[in-house]
Amino acid sequence: MDGIIVRITLEDFMTFRKVVFNAGPNLNLIIGPNGSGKSTIVCAMVLGLGGKPKLLGRAVAPNSYIRTGCRAARIETELKNSGGNNYVITRTITEDGKSLWLLGSATATQKQIEDLVSKLNIQVDNLCQFLPQDKVADFSKMNPQLLLENTEKCIGPAEMFEHHMQLKDLHKQQVELEQNLKAMSERLQSEEQRNSRIQVEVANISEKRTLLHMLENLKQKRAWLAFDVKRSKLEEMKADKNNAVKDLAMCEKRYEPMEGILLATKAKVKELECSLGTVNADTSRKLTALKEMQESIEQTEDLIKDNIRECERRIQAEETRRNEVHSLFQQINNLQNILKGSNKESVNVLNAELDSVRKQLNEKADEINGLSHEREKHRDGLENIVHEIKIHEKDQEKILDVANQRLELLRLKQKDTYDAVLWLRENRNQFHHHIYEPMMLEINIANPSNAKYVENVISKRDLLAFTCEDKKDMNNFVNILRDQKNLKVNVLHSGSEHPSSSTFKPNVAIDNLRQFGFHTYLMDMISAPEAIMKYLCRMYQIQNIPVGDARTFTLFDKVPASVQCFFSENHFIVVRMSKYSGEKSTQTCDVPAPVYLAISKNVELLQKIQARLSSLNTDKQEKMKALEHVQRQIYSAEQKMEELRSKKHSLMERLEQLRTVQARLGAKQKQLQNLEQDKVDPVLERARCRKDTQRLVFKLTEQNMQLVEILKQYEESLIKNQILRLELENTREQSIKKENESRQLRQKCSDAKAMVLNIEEKLRETRTEVKRLFQEAKATTGGVGPLDAAFEQFSRVFHVLGDTEEELDREIQDTQAKADCLGEADETVMREYKIRKADIASLTASIQAKEIECEKLKEKMAETEGMWLPPLKKLVSQINKKYGECFARLGCVGEVALLTGQNEGMDADNERMIFELLLTTSRRNDSAQYFLLTPKLLPSLFYDDIMKVHCIYNGPGALCSDNWNLSDIIARRKRLKQQ
Repeated sequence: MDGIIVRITLEDFMTFRKVVFNAGPNLNLIIGPNGSGKSTIVCAMVLGLGGKPKLLGRAVAPNSYIRTGCRAARIETELKNSGGNNYVITRTITEDGKSLWLLGSATATQKQIEDLVSKLNIQVDNLCQFLPQDKVADFSKMNPQLLLENTEKCIGPAEMFEHHMQLKDLHKQQVELEQNLKAMSERLQSEEQRNSRIQVEVANISEKRTLLHMLENLKQKRAWLAFDVKRSKLEEMKADKNNAVKDLAMCEKRYEPMEGILLATKAKVKELECSLGTVNADTSRKLTALKEMQESIEQTEDLIKDNIRECERRIQAEETRRNEVHSLFQQINNLQNILKGSNKESVNVLNAELDSVRKQLNEKADEINGLSHEREKHRDGLENIVHEIKIHEKDQEKILDVANQRLELLRLKQKDTYDAVLWLRENRNQFHHHIYEPMMLEINIANPSNAKYVENVISKRDLLAFTCEDKKDMNNFVNILRDQKNLKVNVLHSGSEHPSSSTFKPNVAIDNLRQFGFHTYLMDMISAPEAIMKYLCRMYQIQNIPVGDARTFTLFDKVPASVQCFFSENHFIVVRMSKYSGEKSTQTCDVPAPVYLAISKNVELLQKIQARLSSLNTDKQEKMKALEHVQRQIYSAEQKMEELRSKKHSLMERLEQLRTVQARLGAKQKQLQNLEQDKVDPVLERARCRKDTQRLVFKLTEQNMQLVEILKQYEESLIKNQILRLELENTREQSIKKENESRQLRQKCSDAKAMVLNIEEKLRETRTEVKRLFQEAKATTGGVGPLDAAFEQFSRVFHVLGDTEEELDREIQDTQAKADCLGEADETVMREYKIRKADIASLTASIQAKEIECEKLKEKMAETEGMWLPPLKKLVSQINKKYGECFARLGCVGEVALLTGQNEGMDADNERMIFELLLTTSRRNDSAQYFLLTPKLLPSLFYDDIMKVHCIYNGPGALCSDNWNLSDIIARRKRLKQQ
């Protein structure tokens, strides 16, 4: 309740004040419960002994009430006592300001007097009970709340004011409790969101710890298994050594008699080789003579054939010569006839005309060369322009291709996030609201040199985070990527419930900071979708982080304290003020080069390139027009030149034809002379051929007889050679066989000896290796070996692992690969996650306790209000009645009412009236349609056929609308109606 409000017109109030407040300076206005049975003030006059009375409350000190010239003052007050004699209180004030109190005739303390006054419900400070004239102004300044409290103190029951104060205290506690609850809930939500963002990373860290522990167990068993394998191999090697020693002794025993046998066999081989050499030499000589005779016979036969062929060739050549001579005579006659048809003047005319055409061709060639030179100049200029256009177009394409470059950078840096982007681009239709790609793909920086400032402020986690406008979309998105696709991604929420980026303004205008070298804020450097911009403003305060130049670093001490963090040209500076000492501390760090935002669209450079491209395209069009004009001139000149070339070619053909005829005539005449010199007689040529052939035949017969004799001697030598060769081969085979047997035995002995030495060496190495593997395996299990009782715990773990080195190596490799795929474990993140998780549990418990406390507080407030409000309403009703009667006697109208504020709801009567009014209104034909939404309806209300009632049910047991079967519902309704 807000208090007492008094309603009175201005004219009535002025009349009331004249009657009551102007009664006299000694009148005290008494407002009390008339006839309520309470004690009232009968008289409250302040009297000075022997002096003029003073008005109460105007003096500063008690001794101010002593009359001038007197030594003391006495005040006596009589209070009505319904149960006996009235109470008489006497106060004597001395010059030194001390007071002496009497209650009746007995001495009393000030505390006893105050208790008595309180017992009688007398409140001197309450202007509703005791109103001196000089306090009228204070009374008129009271607000309704103070009027209500003073009224309760004055005429209400004692417990009414206590209940009122208790309600105020409870309300204050409720407000504070709800504020604390809201702050704790916001903090809980923030902590849960932070833990949610790193939940995947924490899960990866936990999983990596498990994998590393498994990897340690695998390596431990691998070490002990290697020791067992090597120890088994050592036993096998000892057995192999014993067998090798036995084999060596047997080989040496068999090898001893082989040397003598081998020497005798080699001596016989040498003897046979000597005899075979003598026979081979004789056979070779006879074979050489045989070959020489065969070659001599073949040469004689070739001479006979060549002689006959040469004779035939010479006779055939004579006939060919005669035919050629006849043909030459005909050709010479034809050429002479051609020359007779032309004369020397026609050749001269052709030469003169040809010279004129050549001169015209040279002139036209010079013209074309000049035009070609001009064309090449235009072409070179055009090529330069086209080349420059291509360069600028590539630069423009490179600037505009920022998205693809950043996407490729994302693929190299964060493969999971890259895969998530590709998936999102193909599946956006699965979400109700827009989901923005990682900030590094959405943010653009007009000047790429400013990328280092932006990236230095925004964390890598947020740069790689997707931004969702809707929480349901975010949960669905996270579930698909993290749980179903096992992708490690970051997702954040920035929806419509968050304030717009336009509401974030700098605390200090940038113009007020230019004297320190500042020129802009981070917010003005970037452009991004609204959801991302308001998230950056809310989380990173980019609207309050200014960026300066080199001067800023030298003047940072003079930067206003309201700017807590800012950039100079190459530094990031954070300023903090101590809450205790007020001293300022500064932290400065270098600004590293950007990684994810280094590729940005340079808007200024893009505008310059586009302007230059426009100018170059204009120049290109002009060059192309000039080139086309020169090309047309060249084409016209080339056509004229082609006509001259054709004329020149015709003249040269006619002239060349005459010269060719003369040259051919001379050549034919010379050829005829040469043929006459090569004349041959066929009869004489055949006689010479017969004589030479007869001589060669006689020589061939003698050579064949000599060949037969040489062949006979060669065959005898071959037979002897073959017999010696067979005997030598048999002896050699026996020698080789014995030598192989000896070599094999010797090699076997050598191998057996080497085997013994090798096994001994390997035994030494294996013993050393077994000792080393034992120490290494023992070190992996903390110095505990299989013979120790503590090794049992390792045996239980080893039992479930692989049993072979290959299986363990494969498991180690797989486990190591899984652990490596999870990245480096950030213990700081894990520690922060656990601390924050504990805080979340503590906050949750605190919130639950606060909610319970809040409910109890509301119950107590309702209980207290139930004890306070009904008596108060009754009291106000009584006051209003008396107040109205009082004003009526004065000829005025006045009212005292209780202002209930917003805590009263509509009562049942009013609610029923409003319902019937809506029904009556809506039944008219010209009425609009009305909707009444209410959590409840009063019983026995009147309903009309035009009304439709919809009951909306919700809760964990409600049937989903997707599962409704309208036919079943209608059929069930019909059955119920029939029943």
